[in-house]
Amino acid sequence: MSRITLTPAAREALGDEEVLFFDWHVTGLCCADAGEFSVRPLRRPRLPRRARPLGTDLVYAHPTAWVHLTGLPVTIDCRPLWRWRRFTSDLPPDAGLRCCLGRPFMAR
Repeated sequence: MSRITLTPAAREALGDEEVLFFDWHVTGLCCADAGEFSVRPLRRPRLPRRARPLGTDLVYAHPTAWVHLTGLPVTIDCRPLWRWRRFTSDLPPDAGLRCCLGRPFMAR
């Protein structure tokens, strides 16, 4: 299972009935598996039916993202930007491409 850690700021920024969702955005036309991750808050009733939990009841993932994130240590933080919340992870910016190419993440 994935080792997801939420910083205190991320836990505090989540509202009642909210969870974090790792979405998968397809970026390749020739390969359905080529894509990138994003993390965003969703109200629990609005979670897609196929969303899978990532180690905790506060973090879920799209099935394609779940396959790539299972077993990885990921830290999620929240950086407020005026009145908006911006959730970020410590995954490299090209994490989706690395996963698609079968390249493991380097030790941090």
